[in-house]
Order: sequence, then C-alpha cells, then structure tokens
Amino acid sequence: MKLIGLIKSKTRKKILRFFFANKEKKYYLRELERLLKISVGNIRRELISLEELGLFKQEKVGNLVYYSLNKSSPFFEVVENIVLKKATRRRKKILQKELKADKDTNLMVIKKEDLGLLFSKVKELGNVLEIISQRKSEVEDFLNLGVVKNARGEVLLVRRVKEEKGIDGSALTWAFPGAKQRLGETRGECVSRGILTETGYKVKSVKEISLRPHPQFPVFIVYHLCKLISPKPVARPLRSHKIAEIRWVKPKKIKKLFRTDFDPKVKKELCLR
Repeated sequence: MKLIGLIKSKTRKKILRFFFANKEKKYYLRELERLLKISVGNIRRELISLEELGLFKQEKVGNLVYYSLNKSSPFFEVVENIVLKKATRRRKKILQKELKADKDTNLMVIKKEDLGLLFSKVKELGNVLEIISQRKSEVEDFLNLGVVKNARGEVLLVRRVKEEKGIDGSALTWAFPGAKQRLGETRGECVSRGILTETGYKVKSVKEISLRPHPQFPVFIVYHLCKLISPKPVARPLRSHKIAEIRWVKPKKIKKLFRTDFDPKVKKELCLR
C-alpha cells in the first residue's frame, strides 16, 4: 500500500479523520458503527488493513476488542499530516466561498489575511510531505526476504494468492517470506516482521546473503539467512488474504517451484547448483 494514496477510500478517510480528531481514545466496532454511520464489515476491513500497516493497534477488554491509533508507528506523523492537509484544503475552499460572497470590505481584508497565512501553511506542509514521500518511496524499494531452515533442513516458502509478472513475462508464485522495508526500520527488523506477519514464525536475521536489484522486478532484494526462534508458529499470519499456502520444502525441490530468477548467492547458501 502506497502511503500517499492511503486515504483515497472514502470509508478509510472518514475513519482516519475521526481517530486523529480523538487521538487519545479507543473504540470498539459497534461503537464506531454508531458514531461513523458505516457498517461493521467495512470498518473491520479498513482497520485490518491499517493495522497491517502499523497505524492501528487493538486491545481486548472482556468480550470487546478496542481499536486505537498506534502512536509509535513510524508513519503516525506522516499520515496525520496528510489527513491535516486534506482538512486544510476543505477549509481553504470554504474561506474562498466566504470571500466571494462577502461584500463587507473590512471583513474581507481580515479574511484575506487569514487566507494568505493559510495558503503559506498549506504550501509549507506540501513541501514537507513531498520530501517525506520521496524518502518513503526510497525505503519501499527494499524488499527483505528470509531464508529460514528448520531442524530437518527444510526451507520456509510461501505461495502467493496473486501471481506477479516480471518484465520478461515470468510469473512469481512461490517465494521466500518477507516484507517491504518501512521508514525508520532496519533490514533485520523488517525481515523478522515480514516473516512473522506472513507465516506466524518468529525468526532473527543472522546475516545478509545478498543485496541486488532484481532483474525482473523494479525493487532491490535483500536476502537474509534467518534463525528459527521457535519450531512452531507463535502467531496467526496477518496476511492470509495474500498468502495461499505456507510450506517447508527440501532445498533441492525449490528450483522446481521458482519460475523467476534464482539469486546465485542464495543457491550457494542452500548448496544448490
């Protein structure tokens, strides 16, 4: 999910505006349905996506699950500024209409001064968001993937629900688990988070095997050799709608599953020819 396109959805926009206007509070789904006049299903779907991005967190109290903003998210201030910018644009349009309709000269002078200040703030905020957007894009170009082995020497792979097509027409279905790197996150933190999110297994990056631009996709791929902390999943995968299957595979069978380029350094790490 691209950050700048985060609030194109009207439902998500309404949810974000509401929570940023009530940053210290937490709400359960039925309460949000009543306050926002949006169905529980739509609210739940948007909150799951926002929670995956790290913007929201949930807390169970009795039989109720409460949702609130995650202020420790590296995206918190960025998204708050985007929401603020959208709100400022609405306010600017309102002021423009008021200026056009108002024929009182003295009142018009005051409003023009206010509008000029508002325009300068919007321009300043726009410049900041452009810089943040560029930095975010640079970070998102790094995809951290983990090579994880279990006690039997099998390697952890995931099969994606939707195939990705490379520039040469090849299809990516099976892959090593991982994630795109977030702003303020190290590569090791990223691969641990990504594998936990996609498979439920807790791992730790031991070393980087390879870093290179992928020959078939417009991203930098960083492969990590990871240590399996627990032989069984410690959490429920959060991206079940993106992952069709999680499988432990013997190294010699991996090449049969991969139809895109296979990094030679990863092959060497797995003792494959």
